Amino acid sequence: MAHLMSRRGFLVTTIGAASLAGIASFAPAAKGATQTDGTTITPTEALRLLREGNARWVAGNPQRIDHTTNGRELVKGQWPFAAILSCADSRVNPENVFDVAEGNLFNVRNAGNVAGDISIGSLEYAVAVLGVPLIMVLGHSSCGAVKATQAAVDTGRMPGGDIDAIIDQIRPAIEGLPANHTIEQATKANARHSAKELIDASAVVRTAIDKGRLDVVEGVYNLGTKRVQFLP
Repeated sequence: MAHLMSRRGFLVTTIGAASLAGIASFAPAAKGATQTDGTTITPTEALRLLREGNARWVAGNPQRIDHTTNGRELVKGQWPFAAILSCADSRVNPENVFDVAEGNLFNVRNAGNVAGDISIGSLEYAVAVLGVPLIMVLGHSSCGAVKATQAAVDTGRMPGGDIDAIIDQIRPAIEGLPANHTIEQATKANARHSAKELIDASAVVRTAIDKGRLDVVEGVYNLGTKRVQFLP
């Protein structure tokens, strides 16, 4: 934990002492996510927007709906209604998956959608400064990082280089499964593991959850059907 917090010290210099004080008490420097009528988006409403957007994407009826307040210009700020921790896979674009306009989602992407220190620090910024009410950890079918971790667990051989750091992040999720598990089970387990790592490592996230200002959910995107399975 101490290692994670020290590595995430970049947040101090990024947003300054005044905003850091806001993080400590969870008083967002920004107004937070708002709908086009100016009302605040709750965690439940943010999840509904993601569900509805994905339904349009699955149906082949994308509209790129913009949920930010009228008059707010992206060059002057950002007002995302959700943060997405997703895989860096080029086939997974959260704005497409959830059918929303540019600026609606705060995207944190890496191979395997893992909750490492930089990803956690980025999400803390989204919660404490931008006021997002929802974080979704989004895995996807045929994830190469999950497959590589399965192979490493099965054979004991690591791929080498800094890819090993990704394997190490995903390994606990895989090792907790039965020996005959499927890639689908592994992908779900990894999404849940990343969400747990995020919550366990971040006091900012836990405080926001405890105050009812934030929810953390998991899902898996199917590359073939385009449907997101929202995990219970």
